[in-house]
Amino acid sequence: MGNPLLDSDHRILFDLLIQLFDATDTGQSRDVIGSVLSALSEYTEHHFRREEAMLAATGFPEIEPHKAEHRRLEGQVRDIVSRYQAGERGALDEQVVELLKKWLTQHIQVTDKSYRPWVERVVDGGVNPPSVA
Repeated sequence: MGNPLLDSDHRILFDLLIQLFDATDTGQSRDVIGSVLSALSEYTEHHFRREEAMLAATGFPEIEPHKAEHRRLEGQVRDIVSRYQAGERGALDEQVVELLKKWLTQHIQVTDKSYRPWVERVVDGGVNPPSVA
């Protein structure tokens, strides 16, 4: 995305998703899978708050629809976590893991690209003015 902090967040989210896929694919215990799922949920919310703060600081004009998408995605993850914690057998079936992978990659590779010119201007916690051509 052109911002080291957000790029690092995205790598961590992908790593957590891979861990979740691996844990479910190799038949890890409910505790292990639940731990990875909780970490993914918590880090998703942490990342979204960081991203939103950065977008607000840059004056990104499409921040409200972006935040609305974040809330929708968070709701989906929270629902999956709740269903899993309640013991629902299919809460993490292959379709759900695929859904998580899809929304994460779709959100990062499509939706987040729209803000790249804005966050590239963020350096060391401050916003630099756009360069003059």
